[in-house]
Amino acid sequence: MIPRKLLLRNFMCYREDVPPLEFDGIGIACLSGENGAGKSALLDALTWALWGEARLRSDDELIALGAQEMEVDFTFALDGQDYRVIRKRSKVKRGQSWLDFQVRHNGSWKVLTGATLRETQKTITSTLHMGYETFTNSAFLRQGRADEFTRKEPGRRKQVLADILGLDVYDTLEGGAKEKAKDIDGQLRVVEGQMTELERHANQREMYEQMVVVAEEKVHRVNESFNEAEQLFNEANERVTSLEFLKPQRDDYQKRRQSLQESRITVAQKIAENQRALEAAQKVVARRDEILAGVAQLRAAETERDRLGHLQAAYNTLVERRQGYIDSIKDERRRLEGELSKVENAVKHLQERANQRPRLEANIARLSEQLSSTSNLQSELAIARSKHSELVERSHTVGKLQVERSDLQKKIDLKHDSLVASREETKRRLRETDERLKKIEGSRTTLEQAVRERTQLEEERKKLEMLRQEEQFAREQIGALRAQCETIKLQGDDINKKLALLTDDTTICPLCGNELGDDGIAHIEAKYTEERQLLRQNYSGAKSQADESEERLQTMQEEIQQIERKYAALTNVIGRIARLEGELEEVEDLRRRHEEYRRTHDELNLQVVKGDYELPVRAELSRVDAQIRALGEPQGLQREMQRLSTRIKTLEGRTNELADLQAQLKFDQQEIERVEQDAPELYEQQGFITQFRQTLDMDDYAHDHRVALLRVEAELQELGYTPELHQSANAQCMDLSIWYREETSLQGAEYRMTEVQKRLGEDETLLQQYDNDITRLNDQLDELEEKLRMLAPAFRQRDEATQALREQRESLKVAQRDLIEKETGLKQALESAEKLKHCEKEHKRLTKRKGLFDELTKAFGKKGIQAMLIETAIPEIEREANQLLSQMTDNQMHLTFETQRGTKKGDTSETLQIKIADALGTRDYDAYSGGESFRVDFAIRIALAKLLARRAGARLETLVIDEGFGSQDARGRERLVEAITSVQRDFRHILVVTHIQELKDMFPVQIEVTKTDQGSLWTIA
Repeated sequence: MIPRKLLLRNFMCYREDVPPLEFDGIGIACLSGENGAGKSALLDALTWALWGEARLRSDDELIALGAQEMEVDFTFALDGQDYRVIRKRSKVKRGQSWLDFQVRHNGSWKVLTGATLRETQKTITSTLHMGYETFTNSAFLRQGRADEFTRKEPGRRKQVLADILGLDVYDTLEGGAKEKAKDIDGQLRVVEGQMTELERHANQREMYEQMVVVAEEKVHRVNESFNEAEQLFNEANERVTSLEFLKPQRDDYQKRRQSLQESRITVAQKIAENQRALEAAQKVVARRDEILAGVAQLRAAETERDRLGHLQAAYNTLVERRQGYIDSIKDERRRLEGELSKVENAVKHLQERANQRPRLEANIARLSEQLSSTSNLQSELAIARSKHSELVERSHTVGKLQVERSDLQKKIDLKHDSLVASREETKRRLRETDERLKKIEGSRTTLEQAVRERTQLEEERKKLEMLRQEEQFAREQIGALRAQCETIKLQGDDINKKLALLTDDTTICPLCGNELGDDGIAHIEAKYTEERQLLRQNYSGAKSQADESEERLQTMQEEIQQIERKYAALTNVIGRIARLEGELEEVEDLRRRHEEYRRTHDELNLQVVKGDYELPVRAELSRVDAQIRALGEPQGLQREMQRLSTRIKTLEGRTNELADLQAQLKFDQQEIERVEQDAPELYEQQGFITQFRQTLDMDDYAHDHRVALLRVEAELQELGYTPELHQSANAQCMDLSIWYREETSLQGAEYRMTEVQKRLGEDETLLQQYDNDITRLNDQLDELEEKLRMLAPAFRQRDEATQALREQRESLKVAQRDLIEKETGLKQALESAEKLKHCEKEHKRLTKRKGLFDELTKAFGKKGIQAMLIETAIPEIEREANQLLSQMTDNQMHLTFETQRGTKKGDTSETLQIKIADALGTRDYDAYSGGESFRVDFAIRIALAKLLARRAGARLETLVIDEGFGSQDARGRERLVEAITSVQRDFRHILVVTHIQELKDMFPVQIEVTKTDQGSLWTIA
């Protein structure tokens, strides 16, 4: 075996991305590096790839720390042919191994891998002609193993040599030969019993031969009748089959026609529905302008409603303040009215005389006030008209801004709804992931239970196998006992026949014809009676034992059935375990997704809460709101325009009434002058009353409260809000809300028109195709129905033929069973005769084999082949070791083995003494120093390696020396290297493992191994 290339991945101290180690072009090399760098790990990788074995017992311990799997890819040459071994190991799922074996053929790799890992390993070992133990004891010199043989005591060396040579196999063979001889002796006793039983069965052959001839003639006659009936049945059945074959075709055509008809109805309905949908859509589209105008009105009304909604709270506050001021004014008025009542009582008698004076004074005061208030009517009217025009322009601008604001707010609302929907969807997924994680976590307990069930079922399987073996043994025992009973019955019948012959009044033997006399006849009769009684006892015992065995067999079969039913659940348990393990592997992915959903939900929720979305749109909305506030609210502008309109009309009316007021004032003044002339006193008193009444009529009291009331009413007027306006705005929005639905309906109608028109064209084409297909299927169904009318007569004919065939078959079965019984009896008789011959031959063969194994027991013993092989191997080891030792010591050392030595008693004992001769004489091995003894150890170890390789049938073309050389001085190291170099012609590759720098420099090629944080690496220098 010659190494070509070695590739490692995650093997021991080697990690990923380790370059391949190419051996081509390397004859002798030094594998060097610091202790623990990974030199020996390379050699372990080689043996693990080839045989799955290394210094560490567990394969999982070979996997690099932190890794889950490892791989070794090893290419080697043998007898001019390249081979490749790829071995992998994974910790996943309780450990799995893979082994692939390939051979190079015509430039590509051909697979030699077997059906199982064990078969593949057997193929590799067979190809190499050596196993792991042979390799490590021959081509592989491990650390501390070079002096394993020489350091033993002389009395133990021969045993060590036997162990190295693998002679312990002969101890096993010796024990096996003894067991074989013992087994054969038992087999001989069994064969002898079988021969007696077979001889009796063989004597019944002639009787069964006659019975078979009669039975065969009967089977022949019945078989001819059966063949005729079978032919008639086949003909009738073929007719039925050919006609029945048409039924599925007819059913298929009917189903296809039914399907086509249903599809046609569906398409026709779709056409009608689409036509109706098209008409409905056209009607909606025709109202497009009306709908758009209504939508604009609705949006303006909603804007006004929202504005009034914001003003409602301020309005209610102002109304409460206004009511407080009104109540205070009413209290002051009630006080003044009390004072007036006192004055009126005092001047009541004067009022009767001048009751006209108060009315006139009041009219004069009223007219004077009215005339004074109308002095600036013209200028006030011009100003009011100018303000009204300005308000109309501002109201138009605000209306445009309100439409723009509504569009911006809709975009924000849409984005808000989208974010909320995304947040809810993420929340739903988060909840589902939580539920899934809880469910999978609960699966751990289920998995543990399933594993326990599998263990229990495995125990049940082992118990089932044991019970089946016991069942087979019980069946064989019952068969043997029943056969023994039949044999005893035949023997008893034979004795009864013989006793019947003795009942005649004669003294002559009915069997041999000799004269026996009365005493002889009585003696024979007594002997037969005694034998019959013994047979009866034997029969009773065998039958009783057979019955008991059958009862045990029945109990055993019931137990087997129960266990088989339990074991049937093993497949489900294994599938459940695989599913549960797959779910548990899903946990990490679920947790990652759960974290992503939670983070996404928090981000969306933060956006919704803070309003951190559509920021440009929000900025534009703020700008529009600022412009609206600067121009004024629409309702306030509308209210101010209405107020100015009313004021303008009032001013215009008052201007027209000015001349009438002046004339009335002049008339009233003349009347007062006449009253003053007539009643000076009354006038004076009346003045007080007039003063009080004028104060009350003109509300010339509670001035502070009235000023405050005017400010509140001004604020209310400026606020532009009334409940009636708010209620009216709500009612208007509700009345106009139908336009949103109309807008949605318009958009859907415009989209549907195009889609419906397209579908109408497709459906009309499909409808025509269905009509054509239905017509074609109707024609084909008519043709099939005509043929199927012949099916009923064909069924009747086949039933008649079936009945006739059944009767003939039963007759044939009866005749065949009878023939089989007779043939079975004849076959058993012939087999018994043949088995008798085989038993006789087997008896001779077993007798001969027993003698052979007796001889092998002696040959495989310590004094047999083992002693001979050791005596043969010692000269060969001695010759090879001396040849190498001469090269290392410049012919200064020579060793010999002594296998026997004399004792004090004068006899000899077995030993294995090592004598070494040098310039100082001949001494024992133990007398030499460490450096000198190491050369001897090395020479003997190489000799043993060559011997083992030759005995294994393998060519030793590679030598690995993983041994310390520290005991050698500089000259000794040089000679050791020279010795290694000198045996290079015997090996294609020699690999020496060391960390000594001086020794490394003596080799032409160096493979340097270094250990890094990323694992071990090698370089070739």
